[in-house]
Amino acid sequence: MAGGLRGEPGGIRGLCELIDEHAEAIEADLLEWGWRLADVGTRYSWRDLLVMVRRFQALPSTATSRAIHGEHWSVTDQLLAAVTDLLQVGNWQRQNKKSAPKPKPLTRPWEKPKGRRFGSNPIPIHKFNDWWDSKAKNKKKKRG
Repeated sequence: MAGGLRGEPGGIRGLCELIDEHAEAIEADLLEWGWRLADVGTRYSWRDLLVMVRRFQALPSTATSRAIHGEHWSVTDQLLAAVTDLLQVGNWQRQNKKSAPKPKPLTRPWEKPKGRRFGSNPIPIHKFNDWWDSKAKNKKKKRG
């Protein structure tokens, strides 16, 4: 098959990489159709699998689509979340209680979770070992 677009792997190679990364989701979608990954080459061809997986990626309701693109919210889902947020704020305002906590909006799938994050990148093992050994030495000094 021809190569992919924009430097991305295409055809069967791209399909194999996708299966490596999202095998469980692809298998789940295939099972809904009564097929399995193990059936490639017997019941259907690699080309058939490629066509099916491309279709699975395009349908927001499939496990493959959710695994690759994340949770999909339709316009209706987004409008319902906005209405819910507004109703909660309206009810909070009508309470007339200054001590009542302001309601938090519904979490959208595309929002980054708010919270404390420790670290950013992994460190080489020798740096960790040096740090660990220095902590052990400090404990020995405090004890004795």
